[in-house]
Amino acid sequence: MKRWRWWHGVLLYGGVQAVQLAARAMTGPEDVSFYKRQRLPVFAPPSVAFPIAWSINSICAMAGLLHALNAPKNTPGRATYVGAQSAAWVLFSIFNAAYFGLRSPINAAVVTSLYTAATAVALASAVGRMRDPQAAWALAPTAAWLALANPVAIAQAAWNRDEFWNAGPFAEPPPHLVRKPS
Repeated sequence: MKRWRWWHGVLLYGGVQAVQLAARAMTGPEDVSFYKRQRLPVFAPPSVAFPIAWSINSICAMAGLLHALNAPKNTPGRATYVGAQSAAWVLFSIFNAAYFGLRSPINAAVVTSLYTAATAVALASAVGRMRDPQAAWALAPTAAWLALANPVAIAQAAWNRDEFWNAGPFAEPPPHLVRKPS
């Protein structure tokens, strides 16, 4: 019998949203125009893509987490998968405050890299130790998004001034790689 149901996922996601709101309250309101003002690589997604992509990523990742939580406790790799996904959710919950609230592309690159590491650990656990295709496929949309998000975040951190750390830019981007302002 399943111990963890879909509504547990909704409650967990509600908790993540509560942490996001608390983090935003400490750093100030989110400023999406900050993203648009950054020197972005030509392959950076438009700001409208983020809520769509992260809705899909979140639903799939939460389904994978619930699936893993419902696996027998002695399933090899289960604890690693759950722990890595828990870390990923913490990082997800602080991203907006760390990036937008603090106006820090360096923070965005660090959080994105750590989120990618947590996702990679969970994915490796699902494939290698758990041998669970359902748990692995649940992370596929997030892994695909992160394959794009990491180079974008690193380019932003290198090409822009970071207001929080009072640092950068660290490199001048080649003009043909910079997206034209919208």
